[in-house]
Amino acid sequence: MEILSAGEKIKRTRIYKGLTLKDICEDKISVSKMSCIENNKVDPEDWILEIIVDKLGLDMEYLKHGVREQIEANIEKFNSMTPLISLEDVLYNVDYAEKYHYYDLSCKLFQILFEYYLNHGMSAELSTTIPRYYNSCQKSKDEILHINYYMYIAKYLYTNGECSQAGSYISTVRKKLIELDKKDSVEYIKATYNQVVIYIMCNNIIKAKKVSEDLKEILSFNKNEYVNAEIYKVLAIIEIYLGGDEVKYYEEQALKRYDNLLDKKARAYYDLAKAMFENGIKDEALVYVERALSEYPRSDKEQLCEFLIDGVKSLIEYGYYDLVLNYIEEVLDLSIELELVPIMEKAYYYKAMIFERKKNYIMAETYMMLSLDALMKYGTKSEICKRYMKIGTMYHDMGNVNDSIKYFSLAFKMDKSFY
Repeated sequence: MEILSAGEKIKRTRIYKGLTLKDICEDKISVSKMSCIENNKVDPEDWILEIIVDKLGLDMEYLKHGVREQIEANIEKFNSMTPLISLEDVLYNVDYAEKYHYYDLSCKLFQILFEYYLNHGMSAELSTTIPRYYNSCQKSKDEILHINYYMYIAKYLYTNGECSQAGSYISTVRKKLIELDKKDSVEYIKATYNQVVIYIMCNNIIKAKKVSEDLKEILSFNKNEYVNAEIYKVLAIIEIYLGGDEVKYYEEQALKRYDNLLDKKARAYYDLAKAMFENGIKDEALVYVERALSEYPRSDKEQLCEFLIDGVKSLIEYGYYDLVLNYIEEVLDLSIELELVPIMEKAYYYKAMIFERKKNYIMAETYMMLSLDALMKYGTKSEICKRYMKIGTMYHDMGNVNDSIKYFSLAFKMDKSFY
């Protein structure tokens, strides 16, 4: 992926064709002006571009597709290919956006990076991105870009377990949007929805219920059926936690609005199932989670892997060991085919956990070692240290003292290296 200004395109083509500045300027354009154009000191006027097009055989549309337009097109491409983006390409575009002072575009690129880093647990990268993202917001002087920044910070805080601070950030965002008379904006809808979700995930159901009244108000004017489906889903989840009698109504309203968005509908079944598990409604929850995992579209294999591994984790947490093995096999087959090492590692690890809990230590050891081998290829020191501790504990439970000491020692040495 390469971004070139009009001047850079002209210079590259001129040199490739073995022409001098004087050759393309003749007596129509001053050599000094063309030099300034090639070095991005001035923008070329249309009449100059017409001469260049004729001299170098370039396409006018290609020449006029400037840096800003190229970055905008790339942002659209990145948004359509998540999570398969190339971080190198996104960072390359960020550098160009900052170089040309297109701070509105750099903010949008930082949003893409932020989402990717959060989803992949890349905390070190996040810590270096946040100051640059904030700086772009400050220089853009755009209130909405500032608001989006604070929403991402709230998500970051929530991911790190700082629920109270995350809730405060989202609350501030909502107040600011109300001051700007933006209650019908996408940002306000997103902020209100996220605040309810944060309160639910932090087990503050009373506050979630209170803010959900604003979500109901949004339903009265919002025309986006997918967004409305997500709102109804959250309302159903709140009812599950409160033992309310409107669960089925909200659930039905949500599911019919997903329409052909089968991946979103499967995710809704899964989210409802998790709420049911949390509230002891296990039989119905199991039906919902099985439906979610079986009905998720098989077309996007990488997204399917991510979804299945989430479901596997939940089923293991609630003790459905036999049921989960078939899904783990599907994840392993797909992750090996696609060379998705992090997902492969999780699948091996969960399989090891199941055999360990069944006291089948030979199989547990086999899959734990496969998991460790995969983790060594991408894991952080902290993750590897924790895995050594886990393996040491497993060997201790097996009565294998020597290997237990070996892995506890490896964990201790790695832990000391942190300081």
